[in-house]
Amino acid sequence: MRLFGILLIVPILLAGGGYVYLATQDWKGRQQINAAGLRHLLLLQGLPVEGADFSADDETPFEVPMAGGEVTSTVSKKLLETYFRNGTAGGGASTGGEQAPARLSLAANAPVTDQVGEAKRVLGLLKGELDKAQDAAQKIALVEGWLLIQAETMNERVQYQEWASRNDKTGAPKSAEKLAADADSLVHALDRKFYRVAPKLYAGGSAALAPAKWQEMQSKAEGAGADAAQLKPPVATDDADRRARLAHLFVHLDRDAAWQRRVAVVVGLRRYVAAITAQTIRFREMRSQVELPLGVDQANFQKVQDYLLNEARQKVNQVRVVADEKAKLVEQKTAADDAVSRRQTQLASLRAQLQKVQTEVDEHLVQQTGIEKQLYEIQREVSLTLEEVYRLEALLTDVERERYGLLPRQP
Repeated sequence: MRLFGILLIVPILLAGGGYVYLATQDWKGRQQINAAGLRHLLLLQGLPVEGADFSADDETPFEVPMAGGEVTSTVSKKLLETYFRNGTAGGGASTGGEQAPARLSLAANAPVTDQVGEAKRVLGLLKGELDKAQDAAQKIALVEGWLLIQAETMNERVQYQEWASRNDKTGAPKSAEKLAADADSLVHALDRKFYRVAPKLYAGGSAALAPAKWQEMQSKAEGAGADAAQLKPPVATDDADRRARLAHLFVHLDRDAAWQRRVAVVVGLRRYVAAITAQTIRFREMRSQVELPLGVDQANFQKVQDYLLNEARQKVNQVRVVADEKAKLVEQKTAADDAVSRRQTQLASLRAQLQKVQTEVDEHLVQQTGIEKQLYEIQREVSLTLEEVYRLEALLTDVERERYGLLPRQP
């Protein structure tokens, strides 16, 4: 029996080794199946909202509901690295044309253990990019791209656009002070978006993108008492609401293809699709809010346009009548100008003739004056001669009376 027992030791050891091998393979297979199942659930549901950072012993606390009511307790960094690497692999589609200017890329393959950790990582990237902005205009350009598409109501979107505009409501360029204030308001609005999903990040205020604006809000809230809740952004009420808000924040923070793949990995495909669908509905409502006034404005515009067109047609007809009358008057004026020109030519000719006649008359007058002068001299000589004749005749008469004895003539 002793020899038989000794001989059985070898098969027993071989069977034991085979059992250990099979048990090891079974454990590895179960681990692979669990890992595959966990990656599948993570891809559908996303990472936990909050959790612990990676631990040094590679057993990071990580609770995810599994099939059959089971819940994972820990996760290895290697599994999350594989999950992020496989989920974010692939290049973005080329849009063609000119290359877009370089901008901040939020996408990365580095794993995180929870969604709040992703928010913290992204918040740090945004803060670093804003610190590089040289002026308010650059800061507005950055924040507008991160914030505008996140607007959930029409009023919110209009407010963002007013802050981002370089001109005020009157169309005049904003002053440097106004531009800086609007830039701070935009950054503060982005802070409020992050605070809604990760309020713990803002416990000390150092993580705020606009620390001065955030501190101002905190001071107002502290002095508001019961109304303080109205000054602070509303925080998510439960896990589902928080996941939805996180998905909304991440999805609409940047439209880069690589970032969108990472967002799907972090929040899960279900939340990713739900966030896009919800925002699509919001945009449809915004469009309806724009289209309704546009319809009224279009009707009013059409009414005014028809009135103006009729008035324009009347004015055109009046202009045509006036143009015809003007053409007739111009024609009459042209004829009158021609007649005046002819009369002026005739007048010039008559003036020339008159001048000639006046010259001749003047010459004749000069001649007549000379003749009259000569005639006067002749008349004077004749008069003197007559006086002499009359004297001589009187003398003759007196002589005859004396000679013939007649009485002297009475004086």
